[in-house]
Amino acid sequence: MRARMMLAAVAALLLFTAGCSHHAPTERDLFNVDAALPAGLPVAPLEWRVITSSIDREHHTMATLFGNDAAVASARSATDAVTYPAGSQLALVTWVQKDDGHWFGARIPQRFVSMEMVTVAAAADGKTAAKYARFGADGRLAGGSDQDAAREDAILAERASFMP
Repeated sequence: MRARMMLAAVAALLLFTAGCSHHAPTERDLFNVDAALPAGLPVAPLEWRVITSSIDREHHTMATLFGNDAAVASARSATDAVTYPAGSQLALVTWVQKDDGHWFGARIPQRFVSMEMVTVAAAADGKTAAKYARFGADGRLAGGSDQDAAREDAILAERASFMP
């Protein structure tokens, strides 16, 4: 009996000593550096406010629509269709997803895929006009495609998410 108690005490002491080892967390432990946006983008959308977000389960991606103050105010005040005033800037940032190692069942951004940007400006006739641009995974402006007009319309049609 006494040998068992002594063995249990030694085992507890070893476990306690091993459990108290100090591991200084690295930058990778504290921040999701893999999901960082590339240098060279024309704006810093992560400094703007979130308008809405979405998940594409089929492609395992997640996207967040950010906007400058003018865009956010317009998106949040709209009761039906959103009409963005001149000076509005929107940036739809898309990432590939990965499992969160710290929270079971959660998914977080893994790596940057693209940023789609819509800028609304006053046209010569006094009306507003939107301009669409897409930046690839390397942060460079991607060439235009026949989908640009549809993507611009889809981004401008996004409504703000409201949380209770």
